Amino acid sequence: MPDNWSFVLAAYGLAALVLGGYWRRLLRRERELAARERRRGAARDEPRPAHAPPGPPIPRR
Repeated sequence: MPDNWSFVLAAYGLAALVLGGYWRRLLRRERELAARERRRGAARDEPRPAHAPPGPPIPRR
C-alpha cells in the first residue's frame, strides 16, 4: 500500500488543478455576464427599477 501514495497525491493534485481552472472559468463567465447586463441596461431608454420583472423597455409618452 505505501507504494500507491504517490499516485494518490498526484490524483489529488490533478483534481485541485482541474477544480481551480474551472473556478477561474466560472468567475470570468460571471464578470462577462455582469458586463453584458450593464451594457444592456445602459442602452435602454428608461431604466427599470430593481424590483420590476424583466421585459421590453417602457415606451415614453
